[in-house]
Amino acid sequence: NNPMMNIDIFLLISFLLPFVMMGGLFYFIVVRKNNFEERVAHYIPYHSLDSERRQYIEKVEKYKRYICIGLKVFFSFSLILSVSLLLFAINSKQGSAPEIMPQRLLTLISIPVVFTFLLYYIFSYVVRKNAKAQRLLLEEMEKSDFQHLLEVQKNLPLLRKYFPFFIVSKEKLYFFTFFTIRELDPKRIVKVRWWRSKGGNRTVFIKHSGWSVIGLPQMVYGHLQTSIRKYNPKADIEP
Repeated sequence: NNPMMNIDIFLLISFLLPFVMMGGLFYFIVVRKNNFEERVAHYIPYHSLDSERRQYIEKVEKYKRYICIGLKVFFSFSLILSVSLLLFAINSKQGSAPEIMPQRLLTLISIPVVFTFLLYYIFSYVVRKNAKAQRLLLEEMEKSDFQHLLEVQKNLPLLRKYFPFFIVSKEKLYFFTFFTIRELDPKRIVKVRWWRSKGGNRTVFIKHSGWSVIGLPQMVYGHLQTSIRKYNPKADIEP
């Protein structure tokens, strides 16, 4: 048996499942879009914002830059580590790395490179999409909606200070999750239930025409209750 061929088969099998999962993530997060996300994708700022909203969106943009820089540093370190471990594994199996054919070595190294790049692209895409969606909503929302956003912001954790879990705009609720930004009509929400998750957070189940799930800090849940009751006082909301 060719030991190098055995290594290739092992590595291909090891990386196949993560790449299949990566393809699924890429489709559901980047490719597939609901109606609101299509609006965000084609949105170009048309109107100037007042000074208060402009200051807010400038801080959103600053947070976006910091997060993207942090992602670059993290994934660069991860890539260096994974390539180093890969070369070490090949060297220990083969006995001497120079004996490996250059084309084969390049193929093996390209696997973690592509994998890391896709991960970075997906995470940075989510950050950029959320920032762009906030700019769109800031342009459209009423003054009372913006004041509500500022109130909710006071209870957001530091890393989410300018990336809220939900926004109210023009009598609609917009939920920001890793996978999607979902637009809901609060007047159609009939039931809200939750269970406690790690770190004092709550996993919230919202029944409308279907079911939606979102994770929220406990302090933010009270704002969600208030927002839903404002438009549907009869909604069955677990306190």
